[in-house]
Amino acid sequence: MLVLENASATASDQIFRVTTKIYVGEQSDPVSEHQILFDQGLVYDVPVINRRFITVFDPAQKRVTLLDRDTQVQTSVSTDDLIKITAKARAAVVDDEHKKKLGMDAEVEETDQGTAYAIKFANMQYRTTTQRPESPKIAADYAIFVDLASRLNLVRRLGPPPFGRMRLHQRIAANGELPLELTLTISGSKQSEQYRSTHAVGEVADSERQMINEVRGYLTLYRQVELKAFPK
Repeated sequence: MLVLENASATASDQIFRVTTKIYVGEQSDPVSEHQILFDQGLVYDVPVINRRFITVFDPAQKRVTLLDRDTQVQTSVSTDDLIKITAKARAAVVDDEHKKKLGMDAEVEETDQGTAYAIKFANMQYRTTTQRPESPKIAADYAIFVDLASRLNLVRRLGPPPFGRMRLHQRIAANGELPLELTLTISGSKQSEQYRSTHAVGEVADSERQMINEVRGYLTLYRQVELKAFPK
């Protein structure tokens, strides 16, 4: 299990790309698409559709940096702070029923004879098929990215509670795998909502290397602001 609270995780020198597309319901066109670029220990989360915000993860330097292309500002948060805040959020929940609703103690189940995994809590269920990359380092690097991105979303109060999904990805990473197609179903009193994401692993193209160089320029040029002042 990948647990960053008790270890200083660092990414490897692998260079690869994970293209993530998110769909709502049965829609054929994605509402969101991201190129997750892994380049010698750094991870660049670059949106393709809504292009405003870029996130750079630097596990070796224990830093995550958010960039806003509209206002040309940036902010940074240490991974140690992300870990501490997540731990405090866990410790603050003492009621067992509340823990269940947040997915803190939810168990990952194997489905379809071990070819897929699921985790369910409150009115949410994640289900994913998986893929095994050429190198186990790719799965490990992607797992570090997901863990830090989940903690960042918790700090910024974006999206649903991350604990259940973090447990799911920890299970996948322990098997040396990545998600292939991940589905989130949120059950309501009258109808359910469903979100589906696909994940494709590939090589970093020349155009994406150019984007990495552009982002490095943003890191040099953009004005630094406090996290609380960074736009959402």
